[in-house]
Amino acid sequence: MNKETNIFQFTHFRKYLEQYQEQRVLEEPSFTRTEICNLLGLSKSRSYFADVLRGKKVSPRMVQKFIEILSLNKKEAQYFKAMVQLDQAKNEQVRSQAMEELLHIHPTPEHLLNSDAYDYYAKWYHSALFAILDVLDINDDLRPVQKRIFPKVSLGKLTSSIQLLIRLGLVRQNDDGFYKPTKDSISSGPYNNDELIRQYQLQCFELSKEALLTPSKNPHIMSTLVFSLSKEAYQKMEAELQAFKKAARRIVAEDSNKPDSVYHLNLHLFSNLEPEGK
Repeated sequence: MNKETNIFQFTHFRKYLEQYQEQRVLEEPSFTRTEICNLLGLSKSRSYFADVLRGKKVSPRMVQKFIEILSLNKKEAQYFKAMVQLDQAKNEQVRSQAMEELLHIHPTPEHLLNSDAYDYYAKWYHSALFAILDVLDINDDLRPVQKRIFPKVSLGKLTSSIQLLIRLGLVRQNDDGFYKPTKDSISSGPYNNDELIRQYQLQCFELSKEALLTPSKNPHIMSTLVFSLSKEAYQKMEAELQAFKKAARRIVAEDSNKPDSVYHLNLHLFSNLEPEGK
């Protein structure tokens, strides 16, 4: 059994499987991808393991087979199942439940992410409220926020949200009784978890769609470009986008005027072609 690949260092089961096989084959040269297919009872489907690493869905029966091959104990097996569920979830509710299961099973969940930090990124309106409090003078009465926030959020959710921001130390009441941010901005920081951030970004993409479909009196920019590009040109464009992000942060940081609104900026750059040979 390969003890070098600690399952609790992963939240993506495909990455875990890939690294496990790469490490174990160094100790057992016979433990090839083809041999894994044989152990799974799929001797006629020698590409199955490679297909799984590339994104093929894994059935419950195959999940159990993998658990046996990996010689996982009960806790590790539960964690593996939760990782699979997280990856193959059909909606955000199931995905969120799987993430909570990972946190529950993980022996040191603070290494995965702080539970309050998870809550913060689990809902888009927490970060929106954080920014809104810099614009509006809000005390314990959150109805002014509930009236203006887009998309609409219930008063109960906003109340829970501000309580979370207080627990995280992101806001506090000033001498006038208004809740104000304790810092200019926040990032994922030490809680930089790929799956968590992906969930948060998915919500942000949905916000963009809703903003596009909803008539608004506020200024907004919606633009899409589709183009062919060489690898070298892509690298230049990626560098330009990174520079733009830095410039955007600088503009926000250097804004000496009182903010009067909250804006959402998403950047998407992706390929419509899979790499050749994949």
